[in-house]
Amino acid sequence: MAKRTGREQSTHDRKVREVARQLKKQGSDVRAAGVRGYEQPHSIGKEKRIPDIEAKKGRSRRIIEVETPKSLITDKEQLKTFARHAAHKKGTKFDVVVTKPRKRK
Repeated sequence: MAKRTGREQSTHDRKVREVARQLKKQGSDVRAAGVRGYEQPHSIGKEKRIPDIEAKKGRSRRIIEVETPKSLITDKEQLKTFARHAAHKKGTKFDVVVTKPRKRK
């Protein structure tokens, strides 16, 4: 898990909530880490890593990890774990969503 500044963490959490809501509206069964009203996603790999979002619709499953530009660099091992897992599971797709930090006023 990346160490983010308070501002980066807030941006990350907001994007996780936004993506989870969108997927739920589209009819997916959604699990989202640290989001009120959603169950925790299942852990993945030997290190038991938790993705930000896990969504299922029919026979397809999506693992989604939200990253800030900085954590995209520092969380490479976690991203590799999720990508490997998805590549070996039929009907599973892995996506990375990179946040766009808000400009300071």
